[in-house]
Amino acid sequence: VQVEILKKWVAQGAKYAVHWAYATPVRPLVPSVKKSAWVRNPIDNFILARLEAEGVKPSPEADKRTLIRRVSFDLTGLPPTPAEIADFLNDTRPDAYERVVDRLFASPHYGERMALPWLDLSRYADTHGYHIDSERQMWRWRDWVIEAFNQNLPYDRFTKMQIAGDLLPNATREDKIATGFNRNHPINFEGGAIPEEYQTAYVMDRVDTTATTFMGLTLRCATCHDHKYDPFTQKDFYRFYAYFNNISEQGLDGQNGNAMPFLAAPLPEQEKELAQIKQKTEAAKARVEARRSAAEPAFIEWSKTAEVTLANAPFAKSGLVAHFGFDNEKPDADTEFKGKVEGKPTYVAGKFGKALKLDGASYVTYPEAEKATRFDTKTPFSYSAWLSLNSDDVVTLLSRMDDKKDFRGWDCFISGRQIFVHLVNKWETNAIRINTQMALDKDRLYHLTVTYDGSGKAKGIHIYIDGQTQSLTTTHDTLTGTILADAPFTIGRRTPNNPFKGVIDEVRLYNRELNTEEAAQLTEYDGVRGALAVAPALAPTKAVSASPLRDFYLRYYDQEARSLNQEALAATAKQTEIEKQIPTVMVMQEREQKRESFILLRGQYDKFGEKVTPGTPAVLMPLPQNASDNRLSLAEWLVNPKHPLTSRVAVNRFWGWIFGVGLVKTSEDFGVQGERPSHPELLDWLSTEFIRTKWDVKGMMRLLVTSSTYRQSSKVTPELREHDPENRLLARGSRSRLPGEFVRDNALVVSGLYVPTIGGRSVKPYQTPGIWEELSIDPTSASFSAQSYKQDHGDALYRRSMYNFWKRTVPPPSLQTFDAPEREFCLVRRSVTNTPLQALILMNDPTYVEASRKFAERVMKNGGVSPSSRVRFAFEWATGRLPRETETKALLKAYNTQWTRFNKNPKAASGVLSIGESPRDMTLNSAELASWATVCSILLNLDETITKG
Repeated sequence: VQVEILKKWVAQGAKYAVHWAYATPVRPLVPSVKKSAWVRNPIDNFILARLEAEGVKPSPEADKRTLIRRVSFDLTGLPPTPAEIADFLNDTRPDAYERVVDRLFASPHYGERMALPWLDLSRYADTHGYHIDSERQMWRWRDWVIEAFNQNLPYDRFTKMQIAGDLLPNATREDKIATGFNRNHPINFEGGAIPEEYQTAYVMDRVDTTATTFMGLTLRCATCHDHKYDPFTQKDFYRFYAYFNNISEQGLDGQNGNAMPFLAAPLPEQEKELAQIKQKTEAAKARVEARRSAAEPAFIEWSKTAEVTLANAPFAKSGLVAHFGFDNEKPDADTEFKGKVEGKPTYVAGKFGKALKLDGASYVTYPEAEKATRFDTKTPFSYSAWLSLNSDDVVTLLSRMDDKKDFRGWDCFISGRQIFVHLVNKWETNAIRINTQMALDKDRLYHLTVTYDGSGKAKGIHIYIDGQTQSLTTTHDTLTGTILADAPFTIGRRTPNNPFKGVIDEVRLYNRELNTEEAAQLTEYDGVRGALAVAPALAPTKAVSASPLRDFYLRYYDQEARSLNQEALAATAKQTEIEKQIPTVMVMQEREQKRESFILLRGQYDKFGEKVTPGTPAVLMPLPQNASDNRLSLAEWLVNPKHPLTSRVAVNRFWGWIFGVGLVKTSEDFGVQGERPSHPELLDWLSTEFIRTKWDVKGMMRLLVTSSTYRQSSKVTPELREHDPENRLLARGSRSRLPGEFVRDNALVVSGLYVPTIGGRSVKPYQTPGIWEELSIDPTSASFSAQSYKQDHGDALYRRSMYNFWKRTVPPPSLQTFDAPEREFCLVRRSVTNTPLQALILMNDPTYVEASRKFAERVMKNGGVSPSSRVRFAFEWATGRLPRETETKALLKAYNTQWTRFNKNPKAASGVLSIGESPRDMTLNSAELASWATVCSILLNLDETITKG
């Protein structure tokens, strides 16, 4: 058959036309119609012209109650209150509806509503995915999306910021946060996984998400071979891939939260508080500077004996059991030991004298230091060193650990350029492991001090970098046994797999816990020693090298300056405390050295074919000749007004959000396998109008919801059902079940429980116990976060559902029952199912049972005295309309039946009323309240309550 079709096509001249979606949209003329009085804006012309051509009449306008409920859900995701409905009913002005629309656009909840489907597109979640599925922080990106919609950020700017905000000229923090769009993908760190394989998977995910979200293309189908249907070659895929293959990321990362690269993203109130603290710190420092001149005579006197004073200072001498300065071939003090050198390390200029430079093949063991470095679980000890890294590899700084005996011992190693400290009896069931949240820069000299108080607890360990206390993450805290190991103390290695690469100098070990001030003094000590060594005989006031010595004196020996320094230190400590709370967000960040990209044969990560450079699919409009080969050029290409897809895909998606189905039903696929648009000219008019109005999202949404097409009644006649069962002609209004998030939010609003706070950290409301634990890798392990569900309390229980903590392997069960996705991948359209489980959720889930109780309290206190008036009040809150007589009778019958039951059985009433943490109004009769709670539960379960009609 196909051969015959081809023959016929050739016989007819073999005319070929490019697929409609790959041609730049041309603005069509707005068609004229017979029933012009029905038209409110050009959308109606296109819809009515098609209806008139098919001999179909549009439906009448929906009643005002239906309209305000419909548009409230469509623009805010929340129901109108009876007061808002009454205001609209009583407003007889011609533009009363438009005023409602403007009010809804001004609501901050508009941004929340618009952001929700964008979270599906971007695969937003609060965990990394894969089988460990531990926690991450991306909510600052989620809040950026909400704010972008609320501020009506032009869609072209919205697109550019998410694709390449970090590459914009003078990129702001907000520009960089926006790039979290392409860091929302799952990230793996499982043992045994291959980094290169997963790094490749992340890039492929970005290609798929970007192509699907902004172009409606299934470009992923060209991963292993040329696309089977659309004109995309495998080379097209990997040229597009090359744009996203230059990120400074690791294939395996994220065990301790966000994977690199990430950005500190303080909240406005945190920035304000930090600015105030900085002012206090600067004022204290200014007073110290003022003290400098007055303290000069005392400093000169003190400096005469400074070398002896400092050499015997507690931070330098007290408890010091070992010192490795790498300056002497033979030990010249009790605390120095001869080492056994493996490999060929080199010696370079250090912080004081010489330093040890290790190349990954060299290290030094110190068998003679066995007694000096023999620290046990109950022994306080400290160690310090200068270090500089020249590698991103996992490396060991110091260790006394026996890897053949369950890794018993202690060590300090570096992974992801973060400092890790182990105290181990048996890895990993009987051990402590902590790490810094700060990552070190390469090729920069740092001073590190680690202190331990002998408590056997992770909280007894402190890490200081350059004298500053570090924020720490604890992954293991189960140590109970000894950490004594037979292995020798080693500098630069623990096992053959993690040798040090870089410079180490001035290693010191103490048999006591150094305090915070001593850690700071120790950081400066070697610089001061250097100053004394360079010019020991010069007058301090004349010696260039006297400056560090003078600073040291003022900081620790001059009492007045010391007091002022304490003020500054207190402010700095407060600053550190705030900085611990600052959220971070994963972002895009280019590598300094470009990563090469290749066609991957059969899509396999380690099978390289032809080398490729960044580029766009050949079938689409070309890049400008002078375009750079980075993501910013890609973003600018996407929002070029001549691009055939970006504006079409965007307006089609907005249409789908409002009307239930896009003009192109397959909004995820504008290719040849996708469905053709039901109204092609309307789609192109909307696309060109979007560009003409400078990508104004609110303007486009306003155009949609103020059209007569949108305002039609959704009631379907037998004739319409037969002629257009799927409503593709749009001869009636759309009717659809609310998304799961809106169903829950509606119950919270109706009940009065709703907490309208915008943004912030994700929350954990009620959830059936044990679900996370059943599916977690190890609910009891301290190694991984987000393994055991810890419910929140207070306001967090009643926030909007879009703020629910989203664990990819276990999404919120009640929302998933209403078709919420896992968010493992980019999702354009949610499926819509109707199952008995949904009714069971509405009847039995603690959120809805509690909502029914609080709704009942509202009914009893505000709905009048008679049962009939209360039914009327409750019904309007739940559905937006007044009940019919038959509905009132049915609900009154239900109330009377339940009152009889609960009046006879107070225990049953108490059981109904005890669910949920919100306080119960004890002034209300229990049997009556439980009865009305049952009626309210019926109302929350109505199809009309959970439907936008």
